[in-house]
Amino acid sequence: MKNLFHLTIFFLLSLPSFGQMVMTVQGVTPENVCNPNAVYFLMEGKARPMELMDSIQARLNNQTPFAKENPSLESKVSIQFAVNCKGEIGGGFHVVTKSGNDTFDNELIEFFKTIKKWNAGKIKKKTVDSWYMWRLEVKNGNITILNK
Repeated sequence: MKNLFHLTIFFLLSLPSFGQMVMTVQGVTPENVCNPNAVYFLMEGKARPMELMDSIQARLNNQTPFAKENPSLESKVSIQFAVNCKGEIGGGFHVVTKSGNDTFDNELIEFFKTIKKWNAGKIKKKTVDSWYMWRLEVKNGNITILNK
């Protein structure tokens, strides 16, 4: 009986690790995903931009003037959206952590829409729709991408 109890606990604890979390965001609907009911939040096999992060960061700092024009702004910002199973932006852009300025948040969203080429997220070598989150730090008029 004691062994059965331990075995049951073991299985209950290990079962969640075999599945992937499907995440929905209230009020946010990705427009261009392959399966709107299965947009995954992936820990492994995440979607990735094909462009190098250093290149994206340089473009981000050149094309979003708000940070340079407001060097006293210091914040950490998170912006999330879906990447579809074809490696395209799937939509559903939303600000998870705000900068404190809506104009700047919108400027960041518009910039991230310009990154068109992606490697789609994968589960067991099969491409799936997944969420991607940009985590940024804004300090001294400079934007740093934290998820490199």
